[in-house]
Amino acid sequence: MRQLADGRQILTIMVEWLIKLFYNMNKAIRNILFVFVALGIVASSCERASLSDDVAKQEQIPFVISGNITQIYQTRVNDNGFADGDIIGIYVVDYNGDEPGVLETEGNRADNVWFKFSSSTGLWQPAREIYWKDKKTNVDIYGYYPFTSVENVGSLSFEVSKDQSSPARKGELSGYEASDFLWGKVENVAPTSKAVSVPFTHRLASIKVSLREGTGFATGEWNDASKSVLVTGTGREATIDLANGIATVTGIPDGSGIIPYEKDGEWRAVVVPQTISAGVPLIAITVDGLPYRFSRDEEFTFSPSKQYNFTIIVNKKPEGDFEFILSDESISAWENDSVSHDAVAREYVVVDVPKAGTLEACITASGKDVSKIRNLKVTGEINSVDFAVMKYMMNYLTALNLKDVRIVKGAGGWFQSDSDNNYKANNEDCIPSSAFENKESLTFLVLPDRLKSIGEAAFCDCTSLSGNINFPEGLVSIEKAAFRNCKSLLSINFPTSLTRIGNELGYTSYWDGVFANCTGLCCELVLPENIEIIGMGSFYNCPGLYGSLHLPESLKGIGEGAFGGCAGLTGSIKIPQAICTIHEGTFDNCGFNGTLALHNGITVIGANAFKNSRFKGELNLPSELEVISDECFLNCDFAGKLVLPKTIRTIGSHAFENNGRLTGLIEIPEGVISIGAGAFAKCYNIEGVIFPESLESIKQDNGSGAFEDCFGINRIVCKGVEPPYIQSRAFNGVSKDNFTVEVPENAIVRYQTATGWKDFNRISAYRNLSLVPRTSSALNSKTSRDFVLYADDEWEVEECPEWIVLSQTSGRGKTSMSLTFSQMPSGENREGKVIFKLKDSDYKVTMTLAQYDYKYAEDETLTLQSASEGIGINLVFLGDGYSAKDISEGKLLKDVNEAVDHFFNIEPYCTYRKYFNVYTGISVSAESGVGSVNTIVDNRFNTIAKDGVTLGGRNENDLREILKYACNAPTVNEENICQTLVVIIPNTSDYGGVTYMYDDGSAISYCPKSDYVYPFDFRGVIQHEAGGHGFGKLGDECIYHNAFIDACGCSCCGHTAELAAARAKGWYENLSLSAKPNEVPWSHLLEYDKYKGLVDIYEGGFMHSRGVYRSESNSCMNNDIPYYNTISRESIVRRIKAYAGEEYNFEDFMAKDIINSISKSAVERKFGNSIYPEIGDAHHGPVFMKKHSTFDTEN
Repeated sequence: MRQLADGRQILTIMVEWLIKLFYNMNKAIRNILFVFVALGIVASSCERASLSDDVAKQEQIPFVISGNITQIYQTRVNDNGFADGDIIGIYVVDYNGDEPGVLETEGNRADNVWFKFSSSTGLWQPAREIYWKDKKTNVDIYGYYPFTSVENVGSLSFEVSKDQSSPARKGELSGYEASDFLWGKVENVAPTSKAVSVPFTHRLASIKVSLREGTGFATGEWNDASKSVLVTGTGREATIDLANGIATVTGIPDGSGIIPYEKDGEWRAVVVPQTISAGVPLIAITVDGLPYRFSRDEEFTFSPSKQYNFTIIVNKKPEGDFEFILSDESISAWENDSVSHDAVAREYVVVDVPKAGTLEACITASGKDVSKIRNLKVTGEINSVDFAVMKYMMNYLTALNLKDVRIVKGAGGWFQSDSDNNYKANNEDCIPSSAFENKESLTFLVLPDRLKSIGEAAFCDCTSLSGNINFPEGLVSIEKAAFRNCKSLLSINFPTSLTRIGNELGYTSYWDGVFANCTGLCCELVLPENIEIIGMGSFYNCPGLYGSLHLPESLKGIGEGAFGGCAGLTGSIKIPQAICTIHEGTFDNCGFNGTLALHNGITVIGANAFKNSRFKGELNLPSELEVISDECFLNCDFAGKLVLPKTIRTIGSHAFENNGRLTGLIEIPEGVISIGAGAFAKCYNIEGVIFPESLESIKQDNGSGAFEDCFGINRIVCKGVEPPYIQSRAFNGVSKDNFTVEVPENAIVRYQTATGWKDFNRISAYRNLSLVPRTSSALNSKTSRDFVLYADDEWEVEECPEWIVLSQTSGRGKTSMSLTFSQMPSGENREGKVIFKLKDSDYKVTMTLAQYDYKYAEDETLTLQSASEGIGINLVFLGDGYSAKDISEGKLLKDVNEAVDHFFNIEPYCTYRKYFNVYTGISVSAESGVGSVNTIVDNRFNTIAKDGVTLGGRNENDLREILKYACNAPTVNEENICQTLVVIIPNTSDYGGVTYMYDDGSAISYCPKSDYVYPFDFRGVIQHEAGGHGFGKLGDECIYHNAFIDACGCSCCGHTAELAAARAKGWYENLSLSAKPNEVPWSHLLEYDKYKGLVDIYEGGFMHSRGVYRSESNSCMNNDIPYYNTISRESIVRRIKAYAGEEYNFEDFMAKDIINSISKSAVERKFGNSIYPEIGDAHHGPVFMKKHSTFDTEN
């Protein structure tokens, strides 16, 4: 490295020397020398790249960028607000470990690389590829528009146009568009091959002046009157800091003003943010030569990203002059710009069709050749005949814009009497079936604004159709195969009005799905909340669809293979209540990695329904389920005990094969006649099987036997007198002599001689002898454990280690007992077993024992940090589901220390860390992990996944015991438990976090060791649940429902009453039910320069998109990024000061407040977990408890 550095220094000196020489030479020699200098610079930069980008060169992971403009609505070429040919500039800055880099003019990972938008593909093409440094280094991305050369990133010169009414010409922007400056930033982006969306905001201000007709005008006189508007008093020159997007006015008003563009009686102009002195005219209006000047009596400020609206009514007086009255003045978000260079970029042939069926005649009348049209925009009305013209006569049709067209009813027939060219009838506002089927020339499509239905196979096999399809509001149905095999299509957006996509049942199949085989789709799949039917194969083989799949409760039917092969879909899914049958292949080969929630009304699960979808957590089968078909859960990753409902009648072949984390004893319900081949093959950890009296056969096929390679089976119980027929491979891999096969007493001989069964060496009568739990462990110290022995009759202890003391060694029937581990010398581990047997029988059961050496005793309290400021605020971090073996291997303290580091590695906790005492306890669990509905795991605090998702104790008593345990810490007691946060770290990665909040302020945050990607990793869970909900008493800012909070009927989250109740307690200061600036809890922050451009009023939060408000675009309480917004930081600091016994001071907060990570824009976030599609159920909203009962403590 030293040699390389010295080489770069030598090369730099040489280049500087050559440059000095350069200017003393004639032109010819200069040109020759220039080549050598350029080659030297290239060599130097290549050498630099080889040092910093070595991994990127090996991996070659390029950046993929997308962009969208944040404004009320857009009417440019597509929904992201950009038009074809738009160019943005991009800077990429590497992080240095966990610290963000600083944007410099040069030397970043990417310096002002331009990206050009193509509307035909919907992609941004870079001037050159930018590669990630490696797979670990995060980046900040800065973007701006329009692209230009940049001499200094801190002060980019920019000037708004004087004449903003000038139109776009020859591909150049109009005066208005050229005046608009957009800026965006995304932070802390982890390396990914997916597109990183940069949300752009308007960094200047907009002014809109509307002139309205008043009184005194004769009919038509107002329309005939000449009108002009000027924006006056503003400087047009500015510098813009690309690090934060702040524009600063530098020029002074030139006196002539800005000419806005006008449309439909409204004048729009872009102005530089600035303050105008009192009395200075803002607007100059002239009507029929008579002037009017509008000014304010006080200072007037134009702020970035805001639109200033002025409505002026003009009255005509009898004497002929005019009266101008300001009737309305408001400030709003920046509205859509109706001016656009879309028409310039795509030179459409625009044809108005006054009467349906005359499209061909209208084109001919305009002097155009129908057969040669490439880009067509149609207005007026059309029907089936006109669609036939476009399909059969326009062989080169590439781009079609039907936005302003009205479709009227039309009949079917043979086009131009050609029997090969038939066309289908259509209803009003419906695109006819097969309208553009096999139209391979078509690449770009804009659908009509007024549209109810898209007919069967309407765009089927349009293999060149690309970009984004925006389905208009009002669309109700899309018929089968409508976009089948549109392999170039990139993204789709559905309207809320859509109720049906294809056919659930009928004479169709996967290949007739609406979007079947649209292999180019690369977007998040967001289903409308009113959807009722998702037909067969609707999204079959669309591997590029990504994100969590939210199935709306409105769904009544999902067809076969609807999502088959959607490998990019991740997270968890919940089946809606109205779905009673899950058809064949519905979710086959999807990428789900969360949990599966099935309701009890489901009766049939079809073949391959969830095959190869890697769900985890416990599988809770519906209580009314009757049919589990072939391969329905093949190659999933479910864990815990599998309970089969008593209603089950059919278990298909390979139904649960290769679910290696299933455990426990599986009881096959009475009524099941056969078990399919490979049904439980490779379920390595199931411990036993109970077969019903009804069972007749256990099968195999060429793949595997029903229980092949179930190595963990150590118990088989058969209730039938007649041995079920088993094929030779049914139990391959299951030990035949390690346990007793239990059968009815009068059937022992039959089993001993039956095919397959006779291979088991031990067969005897069924007897009940079992233990709960069957394992027990401890650390060095003397410790007792409770257990229960279940027996049919008298029992006794056959074997017991000398270092174990049992509370009794014989008994009859069910017995509650305890065993005590003796103190163990340090430096060694020991293992043993206790064997219980039925008297006068060889029927036995074994409890395995282990004791592990460790430096701390069980339940010993450890002080991890002592407060050095204030009176000390208590944090207690406890593990649950950590066995003695886990603890002896250092797993508990490793996880606790990691959790503590995460808690304090975010502001303001980092700055105020000295105020906290931090404790942990050596809480030993009898078994490792956590249980759930069917799976019992004996852990210290009884942590379970109550509904397969949400963690917690079995009941409120378990939570009370946690608080009581926390009082073992030196400074924690019943009086201050209300100001103490207890963090439980469950030993699992399968479930989401949750916080239990008591009225008095006590809180318990469950923070599992999430293995999701950033930002929903373990750090994100700790900072969101413990730091946000538990201590900070902050509310969720994420959005899951596209609904007003006071009108949403969901039962999955809180609404107005819950939010108001939390606010009444002094909690949830980061949320508001009011949007009025003087009523939001952060109103005092709006006036400070430090927080300008950051703190504002954003709609959406507390799970709902409307009627609830947050203060910043994004934060840890939205999607777990390592950043609390400003009001949240202040709220946390207030609490710290109060608990520490100190007085809060706002000026002191301001001085110490560190804004170290501005949030990613929440504009990216749609409904649900959409920015980071890998995550399913990362969190559950806080659970409000009332008052906990008192408890006895030693402190």
